[in-house]
Amino acid sequence: MATHINAVENPIINTPYEEPKQHWHIEEGKAPQKRPGRRLASYFLRVPERAARGRRAAGQVEIFDEDVKGTEYLLDLANLLRQRVQDWRKREYQGATKVTRELIDLWRAPDRVQPLFYAQVEAAETVIFLVEGPHDLRQGIEVPLDEPGPAAKQAGYRAFQRYALKMATGSGKTTVIGMLAAWSILNKVADPQAPGYSDTVLILCPNITIRDRLQELKPELDELSLYRTRELVPVHRMMDLRRGEVFITNWHNLERRELSDVNGQSARVVKRGLPVETLRTIKVSATQSADEIQHQATVGAFRIVSVETKRDGTPKAFTVKETRYFESDAAFLQRILGGRKGRSSAILVMNDEAHHAYRRGAVDETDQYAVDEETAEADAREATIWIEGLDRINKALGGRGNGIRFCVDLSATPFYIQGSGNEVGKPFPWIVSDFSLLEAIEAGLVKVPQLPTEDGTGGEVPRYFNVWRWVQRQAQNDGHIGPVTVAEVMRYATSPIVTLAASWRETYAKWKEHFAQGNRKQDVPPVFIIVCRDTTIAKELYAWIADGSAQYGAGVPEFRNAFGREMTIRIDSKVDEDIATGGSQDETRRLRFVLETIGKTEWAGKKVPEEYAALVERNNRKALEDEDSRRVILNPDVPPGRDVRCIISVSMLSEGWDATTVTHVVGLRPFGSQLLCEQVVGRALRRTSYVVDPETNLFTEETAQIFGVPFELIPFKVEGGKPQPPSPPANHVYADPECAKYEIEFPVVEGYQDPGVIEVKVNWDRVGELVLDPDEVPDDVLLRGLTAQDGRLIAFGPGAAVRVNLEAWRKGVRTQQVAFELAKVLTEKWKADRGDSIPAHRLFPQMLGAATRFIDQHVEPIKTRAKQDFALNPYFGKAIAMLLNAMESVDGGGASQEKAILAPGAAATRSTRFVDFHTGKALHDVRKCHLNAAVFDSDWERQAAELLGAHATVEAWVKNDRLGLVVPYRKDGVSRKYLPDFIVELKNGGRLLVEIKGQIGDAMIKKAAAERWCRAVTNDGRFGRWEYRLCFGAGELGTVLDALAQEHGRAPA
Repeated sequence: MATHINAVENPIINTPYEEPKQHWHIEEGKAPQKRPGRRLASYFLRVPERAARGRRAAGQVEIFDEDVKGTEYLLDLANLLRQRVQDWRKREYQGATKVTRELIDLWRAPDRVQPLFYAQVEAAETVIFLVEGPHDLRQGIEVPLDEPGPAAKQAGYRAFQRYALKMATGSGKTTVIGMLAAWSILNKVADPQAPGYSDTVLILCPNITIRDRLQELKPELDELSLYRTRELVPVHRMMDLRRGEVFITNWHNLERRELSDVNGQSARVVKRGLPVETLRTIKVSATQSADEIQHQATVGAFRIVSVETKRDGTPKAFTVKETRYFESDAAFLQRILGGRKGRSSAILVMNDEAHHAYRRGAVDETDQYAVDEETAEADAREATIWIEGLDRINKALGGRGNGIRFCVDLSATPFYIQGSGNEVGKPFPWIVSDFSLLEAIEAGLVKVPQLPTEDGTGGEVPRYFNVWRWVQRQAQNDGHIGPVTVAEVMRYATSPIVTLAASWRETYAKWKEHFAQGNRKQDVPPVFIIVCRDTTIAKELYAWIADGSAQYGAGVPEFRNAFGREMTIRIDSKVDEDIATGGSQDETRRLRFVLETIGKTEWAGKKVPEEYAALVERNNRKALEDEDSRRVILNPDVPPGRDVRCIISVSMLSEGWDATTVTHVVGLRPFGSQLLCEQVVGRALRRTSYVVDPETNLFTEETAQIFGVPFELIPFKVEGGKPQPPSPPANHVYADPECAKYEIEFPVVEGYQDPGVIEVKVNWDRVGELVLDPDEVPDDVLLRGLTAQDGRLIAFGPGAAVRVNLEAWRKGVRTQQVAFELAKVLTEKWKADRGDSIPAHRLFPQMLGAATRFIDQHVEPIKTRAKQDFALNPYFGKAIAMLLNAMESVDGGGASQEKAILAPGAAATRSTRFVDFHTGKALHDVRKCHLNAAVFDSDWERQAAELLGAHATVEAWVKNDRLGLVVPYRKDGVSRKYLPDFIVELKNGGRLLVEIKGQIGDAMIKKAAAERWCRAVTNDGRFGRWEYRLCFGAGELGTVLDALAQEHGRAPA
């Protein structure tokens, strides 16, 4: 019986060199459909295993969590930018510099020897657009800053800008780094005063493997650099490129180093560097007596704070305070960017595999997360050092304009991981571009993951779709209570491994045959990976697979190690950490070279690395000196990973591991998020060939077979914005299929555009009055000294009182001056909102006339207030909002020309049919509504809903609750969003937005904004006629409906 993982016959439907033109629509329980257009950028969020589930037994909890389904959420910022960048291309990159245009022309040239992937071009162009794109296209785009926490801010660290590029495994992130480095350096060299660029680029990566590979990004390599081998920079620009600098390092170097000595003397003695006080406990032991500890304190090594004694009064342990000295920020910066010659006051930073660089939140130890205990501490340390290093660089360079210009994050999975103290699986909020794994599969950029869809048991979900779950159930059926033991894991997990190994054996035979026929370049085996929960399980598996231990039944003979023949290797979490830093042990270094050469028959450039040659020399010498050591004589010319067939790993293997020969993966661990699933699956997805099929013009299909990694690609529902809580309340509001005739569709308006505009019109009836009232905002304050001993103010006590007011200020302010300032701000706001459709020299006089009339006729000072006070906030900001919300663009005949700018693609419209949410509020029955029930915030709303359901002129209505109808407007000069209470469809086809108010508040400002929304949507022509009604109470709504009924010849109900 088929599971909910849907299969398609031909998953590759797009070329990787153009924007995706179609996609597979996957929906649970239905056959996948090939649909035109590109899929929207989104992410899947699923309640993590064992998260917020109380304190039930771990085994029980994990089984229950299998039923928790994931939810798809749109990446709204990435979708918006995707459309804006498209618009920018249509304008032929308006605003781009000469250098930028030259680079983009080269990257998109149709005659390239090696075309760039669309994913690469889109990612680079998105960042460039955020710097060079025209102001009107960047309007409404707000990428959040990466804000330090309170303690970091107190230490002088400042927020900086980050742009995350979400790029699937195999889509070419290194090339994008090169494209952006070249763009920044060349623009800075061409115009040293340009603020958006830097000629100094710092690239940070997770390990030395990637660090060494990224050396091709050094401009000084000239024709051997990536800039020339991938045709990223024209030949005549290479000299300018070499005037910039690219620094590359792994995150470990960002850790502040402790000073051991200064000019040959102890740093503690000369007290140089940054002092940090720490407390620690020193126990009295056989190797360190109490006298020796006290002697160290006497010579100044530390200061004894307290002494813990035994019953006989002798010291047991000492708590000491010691001062350690670390390098200063200046020394740190010199070490990271030593000798930089760049002229930029700020630098461009690029984080490769940036999902490691995040600010840790507060981790709740009571949460029952299935955190990787063996890697959690290392993950936390890496994130802390990485982000604190960025903060320190930003501060040391001066911060703000002189720190990090901006930081580009590149990652296939820029999400928060378990144990991070953040919401697990939630994306970084600064994702600006997304080329997802699904898009990469459809474009053939990666292997197609094949997951179990059915088995012989007839179950809905195949057993090996989630091996860990299956093992738990089997153990439970055997009467086991609590977490599964290693013995139980080995009792059942060997079966799926042997089963998948049979498929590996077939693949191995095919590869051998293809090599013999000349259809494969290298005679290397396919690779089988097993990802384990912990080291204990990994050791038992290794004993069974590599050593041939018979206690767990038949193994896989092809994976068994023999003397001088290493077929299976084991990479524990600590070994993986050592490999990332380069390691100090010979075995760690050897394993690094093994991993780097899997699937390779010869060394890069046919040159043996000096480090590996030295390792082999030491090994061979020891083997000859000690024949009983069982060391194997190694041939340095043979890459040590060439013959490896199986890898048993506790971690997911180092990022940047670029083996292309992985064909089979078994997950033998719990998977708490789709993020973790994608990271593990990603290790198997790099292609072996990039040859295009001449018949289809698409890449040929390559596959990887996966057991036990429950990677679900199914969008159970799609929503924008923040996800709902994982445990919803009982009351359910949803679209009732039986009431589908009351469905209401509406547009999603993001802004406004003005085609053919020549002037601005103010609808003065909508402006209202601005009352300057000292009772609301005081303009007169009496100050007195503190006269009572306890600090209380005595109103009529002794001492002179001081009155502070605006009299002196008012004498120096003229209303004409205020009108001029108001007109200037109105002009700026108008252009920021709507672009340059009206030239400034024609726009400003119109704004000045409107400002003058507003002050003369619509500003009313009362009591002690004067008209000049209007120049002060909050009145000035209110005036801006009142005028802007009442303004519209008109043609020569005075008719409004403003049209709505809609959200891109499928997000342009929404409907009541997508409503599906839970609430703790009371539900109310409804009539003439697509929904099963409604929730009201006041009696006025409830009464209005009853009236709408009963009135004859109403065709359908809905409460605007989680529908997504939002009206943009300004209040106090700040952009805001307003949600009208109701959407109403009338019998005559017209539409109403209805607001029920009990008091005036800022209703008039919202009214003007909503009327503007209705006019712009009506002008669009695709959504019918829209109007807005503001009603103070349900009674006034009844009057409005009666009037509409009479207007259209229908008697009121």
